[in-house]
Amino acid sequence: MTPALHRCLILVFGYAEKYLLSLIFFGLACREFTNTYFTLHGHSLAETAVFLNASHHLVSLALDLITGLVLLIGFRPSVPSTTFKSILIPLIVTFYPAIYNFIQQFPPLWQIDLCPVGWQKSFVIAGFSCIILIGPLIALWGLLYLGRSFGIFVTMRKVVLTGPYRWVRHPMYLGWVIIYIGVALANFSAIYLALVAIQLSILLYRAHLEETHLAQHSPEYREYMTRTGFIFPRLFHVSPNHFKNRAS
Repeated sequence: MTPALHRCLILVFGYAEKYLLSLIFFGLACREFTNTYFTLHGHSLAETAVFLNASHHLVSLALDLITGLVLLIGFRPSVPSTTFKSILIPLIVTFYPAIYNFIQQFPPLWQIDLCPVGWQKSFVIAGFSCIILIGPLIALWGLLYLGRSFGIFVTMRKVVLTGPYRWVRHPMYLGWVIIYIGVALANFSAIYLALVAIQLSILLYRAHLEETHLAQHSPEYREYMTRTGFIFPRLFHVSPNHFKNRAS
């Protein structure tokens, strides 16, 4: 690929991320607004199921709306995507959940609930707690602090070190990991377990690509990596000076 073509593709994908993807997320927000309306219409929030469904749609509405907004007004990358996989993998991660709409097309044997009967209720409750509230709220928390530094593609923008980023380098991904685990718990079948495992693998690979890109271009981020957790917070932090002092 010639340098001129490479620059042209970077420009095209940059505009696609800013305008096309933001429009898609605004569309998803409209869908969640409609879902919220029909969930509440003719029902009372005093009903547990109605309250949980409405809460889920409202959090998803906020997540999609803010995602679309920050994509639209986000900072221009100081170092844009440099490889094809730094664009392709994030797109796969973003739109992978669409696969779950085709679960019914898989063989019935793959859809059988594998959870022991006595545990099914507990698994469903735990799963929906992760899907409806815990995961989305953590992802939303991370997105709010990331703000205009958020992007879909792997690029270099301002490094954020506040809020949940004080403890974990990818709090948004932590939220999505919890959501995916919830999906597996609430639908404990072979096909859901396989799809969730693939989804988690792609998500973690996307996080690895992002870290490689950021560490390559930011000494501040390389130092930040030494004192924070990857997806989950570290239980404790040992300073590099600790080992120097012991050696002396």
